[in-house]
Amino acid sequence: MDPLTHLSSGLMGGLAARRWFPEAKFLVPVCMLAAWMPDMDIFFGDGPEFNLLYHRGISTSFFGTFFLALALAGLYKFVSRRTPFVKAAALFYALALTHVWLDLITTYGTQLLAPFSNHRFALDGAFIIDPVFTLTALGLILAAWLIKKHRHAIALTGMAWFFVYPLANMGMGAVLQNVYAHRLNAEGVTYDHVHVTPDALSPRFWKVVVTAGPDYLMDTMDLFGDREPAAPLRVKRADKAFLRKLGEQESMFATYAWFTKWPYVEETDTPEGRRFVFHDLRFTSTNPVMAWYYHGKRQPFTLTAQLDKSGRLTAWSYEGGVRTQDNSDNGGSRTGIEEKLQ
Repeated sequence: MDPLTHLSSGLMGGLAARRWFPEAKFLVPVCMLAAWMPDMDIFFGDGPEFNLLYHRGISTSFFGTFFLALALAGLYKFVSRRTPFVKAAALFYALALTHVWLDLITTYGTQLLAPFSNHRFALDGAFIIDPVFTLTALGLILAAWLIKKHRHAIALTGMAWFFVYPLANMGMGAVLQNVYAHRLNAEGVTYDHVHVTPDALSPRFWKVVVTAGPDYLMDTMDLFGDREPAAPLRVKRADKAFLRKLGEQESMFATYAWFTKWPYVEETDTPEGRRFVFHDLRFTSTNPVMAWYYHGKRQPFTLTAQLDKSGRLTAWSYEGGVRTQDNSDNGGSRTGIEEKLQ
């Protein structure tokens, strides 16, 4: 979820908690820090592969947020000595877990059980930037700030909003999944599974991903007037086993196989061999808003491989950076790597 929504959850939580922390100093700004702090992993990135592996990793897990809350409560004792350590730690942990929840409800997901498991959980309850979600939260914050008499009740309502809205979206997604499946059945389209998730400007637009044999079908549902027959974009599903095989030559491909949810591939013949361009449908859309946003831009989370005629990886790129690998005499080792710009 975007930083503004995370910070607003901390601000809302601080306003709600004031009644139970009458002795606390600077409570609201510290609560905002508590709600944001799981994202501090962005300051420790070491390249795109590191970010894929560890962003929304241990710092946004049940385990990591617990120790972050303890550390922040310890530091807070220097600011507000009268506030009991355990009481402050419990509040900061609750706000850090709210951050985890807000990441969990996006398609990107988060590693809840890190460092014991790197499984990425995702509930598909909100798009990563949701104006309805965030602006409603900001409106409740403003109301709580201005209406002092009912501040506590409004702030508690605001905290409930961070959970009720995505849960409602999940329920709506389940309904739309059945609606789209019936549409495919009526048109005689063969498929294996239908998945519906919020897209940009949800709850109006919803992304539909259909697994259909060797392909994915992707479509957009518009709740303001989607009456046309299903006309999905058809793309070829990427073979994760093939990505992991490429990962034996360059680890980024194995990481990408782990990271992606709905990977697809575009293949072309080249004079040197064959070119593979991998994408993830989580970051592709037929939504008119996203089509306008990405017009003329490189699609995010795109991984490209150039293979020679023997099937060896000779070059690869990820969002603009290119690494050329010399495999001539080293049996696929990672020596002789040259980095350049496209």
